[in-house]
Amino acid sequence: MVAMFDDMLPLASLQPHLLTLPHDPTTRWGPPQPLHASAAPGQRKLLAPIPPASPHHQLQRSVRSTLRTLSVQQERQARKELLQEVLELAEEIDQTCQTPLAPRTLPFLNSPIAPAIPAPPKTTSHRQFQSRLPRLKNTISLSGVTAVTGRQEETREHKEVKKRKVTEVRHTSKTQPAKNLPELAKLRPLSCPEQALLQAFTVLSDDDWGKKIEALISIRSLAQHHANVLLPRLHDVCLAVNQEVKNLRSVVSHAAMVTLAHLFAHLGQDMDAEAEGAARTLLPKAGESSSFMKDMDLALGYMVYNTNPIRSMNALINGGLSHKHTAVRKSTARHLEKVTEVIGAARLLSGKNDLTARFIHTASCLALDNTLEVRNQARNILSVVASHPDLIKMVERFAPLSDQIRMKDFINKCQKRPLR
Repeated sequence: MVAMFDDMLPLASLQPHLLTLPHDPTTRWGPPQPLHASAAPGQRKLLAPIPPASPHHQLQRSVRSTLRTLSVQQERQARKELLQEVLELAEEIDQTCQTPLAPRTLPFLNSPIAPAIPAPPKTTSHRQFQSRLPRLKNTISLSGVTAVTGRQEETREHKEVKKRKVTEVRHTSKTQPAKNLPELAKLRPLSCPEQALLQAFTVLSDDDWGKKIEALISIRSLAQHHANVLLPRLHDVCLAVNQEVKNLRSVVSHAAMVTLAHLFAHLGQDMDAEAEGAARTLLPKAGESSSFMKDMDLALGYMVYNTNPIRSMNALINGGLSHKHTAVRKSTARHLEKVTEVIGAARLLSGKNDLTARFIHTASCLALDNTLEVRNQARNILSVVASHPDLIKMVERFAPLSDQIRMKDFINKCQKRPLR
């Protein structure tokens, strides 16, 4: 304790107001008395007494003492009055802020301050349009979406244009050469097409040739107006009609040929699978009688111009190229010339698949035939492709070695003097 007192001596001598005062609980409030710092006896005469508290501090102490003596109810009443005074003061301040100030003039300008720009009138907000389309994800950018949609529209337009071109080419390829063919008779639609089809099958199996002709006419009407009823039984119908082409009664045979022409004309490429069977049945009729030539050419002509030309070429080659009768080979070469015009020289001599090899082999067989009529028809076929620069190359590539020299001479004659 003595050491601590010795340490505090210099502090008391220098800063006496920092010393702690003794606490007396009995005397809470009283008249201010001068405080003397505890210092050494020799130094007490040198220190000045602490001045008494200022009147402001005395007033605060008196207010606090009076407030503490008040009861709880009086304190609440005083707070309410104080709150009321604060509210009245706030209202006065608000009124003074709301009253417009008189126009003032600047010391360096004689004109008053320009009034403030009025705010624009409030517009009623209408209900915005809400789209029902699904919202895009945040990860997809708008430019990417527009690019994708633009590409889709371009591809759709390109496909539509391509389809139009294909349909136009098919239409022109079918209609332009088919102008040489006679038009087919227009028939009336049937009231009960399903029943008419079943009745045609039963009638064609009988021996009554009059009813057979009526059944063949109903098949023509089905092909022209009720294709959806005829297509599921198309193969059976073609077998029955081909059988009637071989009928010994010429009237029934003629009616069956015209029925085949209607089937090829109205069903189009749906008859691709039936082309070879029809060609094998129609071509031999050219060797039986010249009276069948007109109806046979009608049916084969519609087959060439309405079905797949490659299918038609294969059907003609398999049906009549190696036939023993000259009239059959001649009619085969005549229809092969039409197929050559439809396919075109560029596709026939492209060297792809077996098309070029089959065409060169067929042309060499017809060009080296023993009959002059058949050779003339072969010259017409080669005159279609004679202007192609790869014709000699394809002959050297696909024709037999024993026939190449004769074929080249034949091609030279066709180029110099084409026969039509």
